Formats: sequence, C-alpha cells, structure tokens
Amino acid sequence: MPRTRLPGPGSYRVTRIIAVGLALLGSGCSEGPATPSTTTDATAATTTEVYASTLPVGGVKFYSFSSVTGGTVTATLTEIGGDGVPPTVVVDLGIGVPGGTTCNATSSPVQVTGDAGVTTHVTATQQAGVSCVVVTDVGNLFAPAAFVVTIEHP
Repeated sequence: MPRTRLPGPGSYRVTRIIAVGLALLGSGCSEGPATPSTTTDATAATTTEVYASTLPVGGVKFYSFSSVTGGTVTATLTEIGGDGVPPTVVVDLGIGVPGGTTCNATSSPVQVTGDAGVTTHVTATQQAGVSCVVVTDVGNLFAPAAFVVTIEHP
C-alpha cells in the first residue's frame, strides 16, 4: 500500500504567513487618496487638582501635573494664611512648564481677598504633557504662609 505523506508542522506556518500577507495587501487598497482627519471631543473632561503647601518668606513653591490633551489651564488661589499672614496678602501665581528644579512660568499677582485690584486666578493655554503651577512671595510675607491652589486642566 502506498504511503500518504502528511504535511509537516512547517507547512502550516508557511500557509499562515501567505494568508496574512495577502490580507495585508488587500487592506492597503482604497478608493482615492487618504484624507487626514482630526476629531475633537467637545465633551472633554476637566480635571481638578488641589495643591496645598507652605510658602516660605521670600520663597517659591511649585507643583507639576500632567494633561493628556492641551487646552486651558486655570489656577486659583483659594486660601492663604498663617500666623502674621493676612488673607489680603498678595503673592505671584503662574502656570508654565517644569525646567529642572523650577517652573518656567509667567506669573501674575493674586490675592484671596482684599482691595489690591488683582484677581484670585491665572489662566494659560498649555500643550499636552507636563505643566506646573508656581506660587512666589514677592516680598509681602513676614512669616510662612499656608496656601491652597485649585488647578483645573484638560
């Protein structure tokens, strides 16, 4: 009786490789040139983070955070105080990008309450990635100040 030769394990692998190759060739075909598309999620969620720390006299404190998408970032000084620190004290608040051991930001004066004619928040447009918020004493503190900053970002 003649022997029938069964295919070896290697022949199945070759068959699979050929099938996958043909499938890939077919999927590359299209009707007309490809047009790039961009989708914008109008309902993108906003993340709120709270940064609480103590600002030393003449000091600087910063906090880094990550955003998956770019967009508007708002940082609000919601509390500041301590022994010898009035709630009307003016400090600088900024939004930027980390650079080594600091936050490279353009800062503006802010205060929680008072009549210095400044707001409680700053706003900036940031790219996706790591950003930071910086709080700076501009010479108005006579004692360390406990503060709270609320950060809203994409």
